Amino acid sequence: MTRPSRTRGMTLMELLIALAIVALLATLAYPSYRDSLMRGRRTDAIGSLLALRVAEETWRANHTAYADLHELGHAATSADGCYHLQVPEHTAAGFLAIARPRADGPQRGDACGTYAIDQHGPVLTGGYADAVCWRR
Repeated sequence: MTRPSRTRGMTLMELLIALAIVALLATLAYPSYRDSLMRGRRTDAIGSLLALRVAEETWRANHTAYADLHELGHAATSADGCYHLQVPEHTAAGFLAIARPRADGPQRGDACGTYAIDQHGPVLTGGYADAVCWRR
């Protein structure tokens, strides 16, 4: 007489080890995933500032000075809504436009922080995002 074969499942110890391995992998992968999302959202600031620069140059070609956001008819929020846009300086000689991460948005705490652009291109000094941030 043969004994019926016993189907064997996972023991509690094997299950706990598998869960520990999954938790460790998730802990290691999440910061990299979050950084990847942050880098991807930076294009929102860069694209919005470049579009704003084109609008400023178009405005200046037809007027005696650069304009603020209201005169340009431009929104105060970036295209994807992650950054708040401002034009704190605008004269006949130039302008400064900045994209600051929204305090309640997904980019708060981003290492690159605030982006800035003027009539010459990206502003890389004065506490604004550096050249590395503009390349990402």
